[in-house]
Amino acid sequence: MGSLLLLGAWQAASLGFPALILPSVPETVEALLGMAMSGELWRRLATTLWRMALGWLIGSVVGIVLGLVAGRFEPVYDALRPTQSLLLGVPPVVLVVVAMIWFGSGSLVPIVVVSVLIFPIVYVNTAQGWRSLDLRLVEMARIYGKGSGEVLRHVILPGLAVPIFTGLSVSAGFAVRISVMAELLASDSGIGYSIALARVNINTAKVFAWALVSVVLVAVIDVLIVNPLKRRALRWQG
Repeated sequence: MGSLLLLGAWQAASLGFPALILPSVPETVEALLGMAMSGELWRRLATTLWRMALGWLIGSVVGIVLGLVAGRFEPVYDALRPTQSLLLGVPPVVLVVVAMIWFGSGSLVPIVVVSVLIFPIVYVNTAQGWRSLDLRLVEMARIYGKGSGEVLRHVILPGLAVPIFTGLSVSAGFAVRISVMAELLASDSGIGYSIALARVNINTAKVFAWALVSVVLVAVIDVLIVNPLKRRALRWQG
């Protein structure tokens, strides 16, 4: 219902502006269908998806590993705190510019930027999850003769499931926006590049079409990745 109201408001607002400023819903859909029929939509989408997925995977794995170590060992946590604060506070566009200087243009920039910006989200959730574990439960399990495998499965992992899966789910949608922005500024392919090209050609309908694709992509990730991760975390915790 909310989506229909938003589309209605968009269509009504477009009546008061030329298509160059605010294209109508039918004009945007027409541009989207044109991209789909020419194959541009699928090529650009596939490029952005694999960059985003690789960057998200690298950032998540590093974040989980370092988060577990930092959560377990206080000196490591204190040593990584400045890096954590820096990465959480730096504007993404600054990191994109630095990556452009170091790596030029191409696939490496969005992959690096996504992985670097995803890392602190997953890291913080993992480290805080470990630090919030009730270690008395671990000691109690060992007193009752539980092996390391059972302690890990029934005490440690359930306690870490919610914070880790929360970090992974939040970072998944964030990765889409970061990928598109990095491609917009520093790539010659992908959704971001197509948006930049449409802007240069003053094709506003195409810009809106790509924006619509990005929104739908985030929604699909929410349904296929975020919600299953949340359900898995809650089931494991229970």
